[in-house]
Amino acid sequence: MEAEEQAQTPVIAPQQGGLLPPPASGAAVRFTAVAPKPRLGQATELQHTLLAWYDWHKRDLPWRHSPDPYAVLVSEFMLQQTQADRVAPRFLAFLEQFPTLEALATASTAAVLRAWSGLGYNVRALRLQAIAREAVRSYAGRLPAEIDELMRLPGVGRYTAAAIASFAYGRQAATVDTNIRRVLRRLFVGVDAVAAAFGDAKAWQLAADVLPLGRAADWNQALMDVGATICTARQPACPYCPLEALCQARHDQLSGGTPIDTPASAKPGVVSGRQPERFAGSSRYYRGRIVRALTQLEPGHGVPLARLGQQIKEDFAGYETTWLAGVVEGLARDGLVSVQEADGEVTVSLPEAGVSDVSPDPNPA
Repeated sequence: MEAEEQAQTPVIAPQQGGLLPPPASGAAVRFTAVAPKPRLGQATELQHTLLAWYDWHKRDLPWRHSPDPYAVLVSEFMLQQTQADRVAPRFLAFLEQFPTLEALATASTAAVLRAWSGLGYNVRALRLQAIAREAVRSYAGRLPAEIDELMRLPGVGRYTAAAIASFAYGRQAATVDTNIRRVLRRLFVGVDAVAAAFGDAKAWQLAADVLPLGRAADWNQALMDVGATICTARQPACPYCPLEALCQARHDQLSGGTPIDTPASAKPGVVSGRQPERFAGSSRYYRGRIVRALTQLEPGHGVPLARLGQQIKEDFAGYETTWLAGVVEGLARDGLVSVQEADGEVTVSLPEAGVSDVSPDPNPA
C-alpha cells in the first residue's frame, strides 16, 4: 500500500483515448466537448487504455524488478504511510541485510529496528519480523500463495495478502489501497464531494469487477501509478490522465464546474476552523525520536531515562520525567524498547534479544 504522493510532472496528455506528448510549457489544454458519463460496461476500453499507458510510463521501482514474495512483503510494509521515493533506497539496504525470511526471523529486534530507522511507524518493523518468524515456523520459510492463508499471518490484512498474491504469485486478485480507491471512486462515482459513501465493500467489489484477465498485477500497479502521480488527492492533473475521457469526476467537473477534490475542511469529521494536530511535539513524534536515539547506540548499550530526555527534547526539564516514563512505557508495551531498573536508575535500550531457535514446524501448513 503506497502512501499518497504529491503530483509529479505528468508524462502524457490524452485526447480521445490516444496518447500524445505533453503540451508545450504554458500551453492551454482545451476541450471541445464534455466527456460522456462512464459506465461499467466500458471496462474493456478503460483496461486497454490504462494498460497501454502503463506499458510506456510505469515507474521504475526496485520492488517491481523481482516477483520474490518476501521482497513484495517488505515493500508493502515499507510503503505503508511512506512515499515511494523514500522507500526505494531503504528497501534495497534492508534486503541486503536481511535477504530471506529466515534471516529476518532470526535477527535481533534491535538489528531490525536499526535497519528500519528513519522510515517511521516503527511498529511496522516488528510486525514484519513477526510474519517472518511465523512463515519459518509454519510454512517452511515461505509465504503462502493463497489470500486466505496469507491473511492468517500476523499483521497481514486483505490488501497486503492480495498484493502478494497478485504481484508475487500472479494470482487474479484485485487490490485496493488509498490511491486505487481514489482513482476508482472518481472514475465510476464522481467528484470527491459526492462520493463519500464509497466504502470498503463497494471499492473491493468494483476493483474485482474491472480487473482484466491475465494482467491483474500490471493493472493494480497501473492504478497505483495513476493515483500517485496524476489523480492525486489534491489538484489532480486531469488533462494528463490517460483515463480522462472515461472519468465520471472529470465529467462532473466539465459539465457543472464541480471541483474534483474536496478541501480538507469540508470532509466529514473535520471541524471548520480547527487545525489538525501538529506532528512535531506530539506523542508519536517523541516516540519516533526515542527509537531513533536508541538506534544510534552501540549494540547492547542503553541510556538513562533523564539523559534520553535531553537527547530527544532540547528544553527537557526534570518535571517532564514522569511524562517521558509514560511514553517509554508505551514503547515497551509495543516491544520497541527494553527498560531496565537498577539502583533507582531507569535505563532504556533497544530489545537486543534475537530468536535463534526459530525452526520449521514438522507439520507445516
